[in-house]
Amino acid sequence: MPNVIKMTNRSLTCYCGGERDLSKVEVQCCLCLRYCHQECLSLSTGPMLPFMTNYQFVCKDCSQDKTDENFLKKNATFNQLCTTALANLTQQSATQTFFSRDREIIPFIDEKWDLLTFSQKKNKPTLHASVYKALAREDLFVASEINGEVMIALRERSLERIGPTNEKPHEFINSNINRAQSPGTSNLTNSLLSSSNTISAQSNQSGNGTFHGSSSANSVSSLANSEVTRRTSKRKLANENSMNAKRRGEVPKLERLIPKTFPPEYPFNKEGYRYHLAEPDPHSPFRQKFDETEVWAGKPIPGHLYRTFIETECLLSLNDRAQQLKLNDDRLTVTGDKGYCSVRSTHPVSHGAWYYEVTITSMPPNTGTRIGWAQHLANLQTPIGTDKFGYSWRSRKGTIFHEACGSHYSNGGYAENDVLGFLIILPEVSHPDVMLPRKYKKLPLVKFKNYIYFEERDDLRAGEASLKATDGGKIIFYKNGVNQGVAFTNIYEGNYYAAISIYYGATVSANFGPSFVHPPTDSPIPWKPLTDSIPETYCTHALNDLLFHISHDEQHVDFNDPATIGKNSGRNSSRDRSRRLATLSAPLFE
Repeated sequence: MPNVIKMTNRSLTCYCGGERDLSKVEVQCCLCLRYCHQECLSLSTGPMLPFMTNYQFVCKDCSQDKTDENFLKKNATFNQLCTTALANLTQQSATQTFFSRDREIIPFIDEKWDLLTFSQKKNKPTLHASVYKALAREDLFVASEINGEVMIALRERSLERIGPTNEKPHEFINSNINRAQSPGTSNLTNSLLSSSNTISAQSNQSGNGTFHGSSSANSVSSLANSEVTRRTSKRKLANENSMNAKRRGEVPKLERLIPKTFPPEYPFNKEGYRYHLAEPDPHSPFRQKFDETEVWAGKPIPGHLYRTFIETECLLSLNDRAQQLKLNDDRLTVTGDKGYCSVRSTHPVSHGAWYYEVTITSMPPNTGTRIGWAQHLANLQTPIGTDKFGYSWRSRKGTIFHEACGSHYSNGGYAENDVLGFLIILPEVSHPDVMLPRKYKKLPLVKFKNYIYFEERDDLRAGEASLKATDGGKIIFYKNGVNQGVAFTNIYEGNYYAAISIYYGATVSANFGPSFVHPPTDSPIPWKPLTDSIPETYCTHALNDLLFHISHDEQHVDFNDPATIGKNSGRNSSRDRSRRLATLSAPLFE
């Protein structure tokens, strides 16, 4: 006759009988749901923090011989890491419940990483992206924008309810007892699991039965019972089909994903193709039409529903660079590898005077750099200045380059620890189209690692044919604050990026402002730091999107005017609306 342990009268307090102390580490039994103080345990749990949920624990009273405890710590998911971090921040603060995502939550996880989990810490961009994604879980966290900053709080306001995630405690128990169980022992385990349902009912009455980020004891018993008959297929909810059925015209969830920062994995601009991170355009007037029409069923999502994602800081671009170059986490320092290859900044300029600095951090023997300004069509796998789209200054002999033609410029060039300045002066252009960025909404959309990108194909022949020299445009280089003279005059019109080319293992650190080591004092016109191009980039992209929407807007029909109805009788038929909608991604100006 197997032993049957009655758990209905089991105490939910620690062995010592003391009350809970949320400021100290406590562990919860996955069967009886009691909390035990870490110092009251007979085994070592290793380093832990309060409110950790990535473990499974069986207390003495629930164990097989009622003397040994079982404890298993698991790798923490980012949902669990964020829950633990917010719970600790909330407990340490007497009044605050919302915490800054960037100033408090991420630094806490970064500092306490070794206590929270034993998995290897990710690099900074990947860590930030993973935390951002986890904090977007609306069932676990509440987000609010306070004073222009994203603040996060736990949806579960009662810290006493935060406990471990006990998905399959029966597997954990079976792995910690004798694998060659006798029939009696197997029945004992089953009786423990089945009787946990009674404990769940009692604990729910006391208010301690539900905890954030974990399964209830009811699910424990159901999981145990499900082991009697193993399922060969995934369980489906009754309304799963209706919930997952995609409505006609609905953009899938992954394709609606709004990037908060540049993704950790991205496609590089190479082999004649360029990729621009996209985000849903909330101002697109065609959203409803896209949902209502059937013309796009089974076809790619039209580009007019998205817009380009613009970074909030002026940095070196992650994907607009040669793949061989290595960027530091701050995205302002770049190191070369093997032959010449290039990287551009994230924000361009098209008119006015602009300045940025670089410091040659390291330049070992047989390495070199070419630094200057380049348009988007400049080849990233060659040094800047080998084509018509770039102008550069070489470290060796101080030669300047444009269209692969080198000219003597300054004596001696520059070397390690030199601070170089780059000033570009672009006069106002006659055609406003030159000042606007390229038109992205007419480009096809592609998906890469669950993010959406505009895919653009480079047309070098058309780009070269459209180049037009400016009247008075010039580039001036500075070395340690000393003007080296005008390097180029009457440069081509266009949008220019700060550009750095590195040969083998040299390292360069960029400074896009607003403060500089040697700001130019002899500029013929007032200049701006490259960081000031951020608001202008926002404005030009917004204007470009507005022009697109206006040029494709429909004419409104007054149904109270018979003449208007007669003139437009066929215009607003279902077929005609579909035909016009199918042309929304056509170029703005033919």
